[in-house]
Amino acid sequence: MEEKMHNSFFQPQRQSKTGIVLLFLYNVGMVIKSLWVFVILFFVKKDRVESWMIILAILAGLAVLIVAAVLQYYNFRYYIDKENEEFVIHEGIINKSVTKIKKENIQEVNISQPFIHRFFNIYKLEIDTPGSSEKEVKISALTKQNAVDLKKYLLAESKLENTLEESIEITKNETVKNVRCFKISTLSILKYGITANYIQSFLALVSLLIYGFSEINNLLQKVEIDIKLDYDTIESQFLAFSIPMILGIVLAVIILGIIINSVKTLIKYFNFKITENNQSFSFEYGLFTTRNSIVNKSKVQVITETQNWIQKKMKISFVKFLQIGKNEEEKNISAVPGISNDEKAKLISTIWKENPVFENCLKPNFRLIIVNTFQFIILPLVLFFIIDENLLLKYWFLTIIYIVIVEIFILIYFKNLKLFYSERFIRLKSGIWDIDNRTFEIEKLQTVKISQYFWQRKTNLGSITFYTSAGRFKIVALNFIKLKKLLNYCIYKIEIQKK
Repeated sequence: MEEKMHNSFFQPQRQSKTGIVLLFLYNVGMVIKSLWVFVILFFVKKDRVESWMIILAILAGLAVLIVAAVLQYYNFRYYIDKENEEFVIHEGIINKSVTKIKKENIQEVNISQPFIHRFFNIYKLEIDTPGSSEKEVKISALTKQNAVDLKKYLLAESKLENTLEESIEITKNETVKNVRCFKISTLSILKYGITANYIQSFLALVSLLIYGFSEINNLLQKVEIDIKLDYDTIESQFLAFSIPMILGIVLAVIILGIIINSVKTLIKYFNFKITENNQSFSFEYGLFTTRNSIVNKSKVQVITETQNWIQKKMKISFVKFLQIGKNEEEKNISAVPGISNDEKAKLISTIWKENPVFENCLKPNFRLIIVNTFQFIILPLVLFFIIDENLLLKYWFLTIIYIVIVEIFILIYFKNLKLFYSERFIRLKSGIWDIDNRTFEIEKLQTVKISQYFWQRKTNLGSITFYTSAGRFKIVALNFIKLKKLLNYCIYKIEIQKK
């Protein structure tokens, strides 16, 4: 049962007492993660160590970790500084620190319940601010009611002069209106997992295999077992296989990568629920770790829709919402996987009050193909020829395959690269297999710049860069006269918005 909140966040307070157990388990995990090699060596050579020494070492280690967890718990305090409108965190055992975050700078507050937290019925709260790639503050052990109340208050638009209870009540009343809730089905998430990121999964799997062989080799050397992996022998034996055998192995690894990616995606996004109110969206998902994130409609800067050919046939896509201070490289981007086209259109229309329609389109000049061919084919081959011409000539068939594949990619990329614009919106389309459509409002742009190299003047080509508070986006080799007109219109809209 959720407890009613009687304590004010304006007074310093600690986490839930079960946080001591959680901090202890975290400390144990960190020790094992850092010293896992020595743990394995210990079990391999345990016959050389007396049993009383083992017991004594374990007891001493546990005692130190318990004391550290207790001290971490009692030294961790958080509260809201009403006068300065700041959220304050005190923490540390020996090196104590104080973190202060202005309430107005708080970008996002996420509540999650990792697998281990479920045993203690507690939640983790993370606070994010603009310009940071990692979470600024993490409170690891809160009751659900305290986590929800603190989140609602930190994201409330009302000033600190109001009492905490009043601000929470205002937020509750606002969210009651026009609430809409729907789920992304397990089948849709599975479809997305099968059709997305399989190249990354394949490369990650190959990297993991190489890392595993290396670690096993190092471990065997440490335990003085005279076994050494001869990579030259392995390579020669691998190349001795027939082509069908090699292709079969590659296919098996790709299938394994797809399966791993599908399972990982299903675990991460399981039971994905979207709750919408008049101000924001709330995303809740996760099988072992339940996560909760909020997308404030007024703070959305860029919406990125990603879809490949297979997903297009399945009528699903991946949508990312970039807010102020967020960029696409960050891990904690608010996103919806496997969303249907109809639901995607509804989400976008509720944020911008309409679905963007574009009357104008700019395509890059064919000279971009020549530039990319020189950059990704001719230049690498020339450098490789200078370094080792015999190897290049010896494997000439691989060179031809490389040229054909890369040139196909260049042509596909050129075909997909487009700039769309209307009176209110701009969209950049790019990609080879996964096609990205990045859409943003002209009025929310910080600035726009166009540039032209001296060798582009004769051909009347140039590039344009759009700067938003969620990053910058650039497209090249476009008609420079049309870019000037677009620049002037964008600057006009930005200045009108400022006034």
